[in-house]
Amino acid sequence: MKNALVVKNIFTLSALALACACSSDYAALRLGKDAYADFAGLKAANKEGLDYSIEAYDRNYPAVIFAIHGGDIEPGTARVARRIAGSDFNLYVFQDWTGPIKSSLHLTATHFDEPAAVRLATSSVVALSVHGQWDKGDWVCVGGRNKELGRAVSDNLILAGFAAVIPCSRLPGIKATNIVNRARDGGVQLEITLRLLRRLEKSPEDLSKFSVAVRSAVLEYLQKQGAAR
Repeated sequence: MKNALVVKNIFTLSALALACACSSDYAALRLGKDAYADFAGLKAANKEGLDYSIEAYDRNYPAVIFAIHGGDIEPGTARVARRIAGSDFNLYVFQDWTGPIKSSLHLTATHFDEPAAVRLATSSVVALSVHGQWDKGDWVCVGGRNKELGRAVSDNLILAGFAAVIPCSRLPGIKATNIVNRARDGGVQLEITLRLLRRLEKSPEDLSKFSVAVRSAVLEYLQKQGAAR
């Protein structure tokens, strides 16, 4: 694809203020089953720009970073994804603005088939997705189908001072239909505990260390594949 920048929403100041207020509440993370079977159902029942927002940045790069549960679903994940992506990796962010209590727009990664997300995934060599998870402690569970990159990400995070576990037994993220695994070489799914997400939100230094560790693993992988730019 040609270089393109697609920003599928422009927020009002009031909407941004509300989003910031909601994003500090982690209580509603993944409550109950998904309300929709796929993105078409979600879109039909909700209004883009009011209930949810999409940002899809195609930077013609061989790697894409996903945060498909941003906003009120898994607060803090969008910020981490942005920092990992920087200004060069492709980036996709879906954010739910229906409120931290409702948080009804969660689509499991295996059902997340929003067209722009699929295009970015299938046109990339490798993908990485950022999620939040309930488990106690301050650590990351590393899953996804790309075991080589997953191990490199885990090793880099540990070297940077973070606790990481691989494989991710409870949330393995290995199904082929998972949006992160639709890249050519599959992908890596990071399940970050709420405690660590809060730490990354409060500490710019920790966020920088975390994002650099992950980015470095992706860059090294792409260099091995002869796909780095």
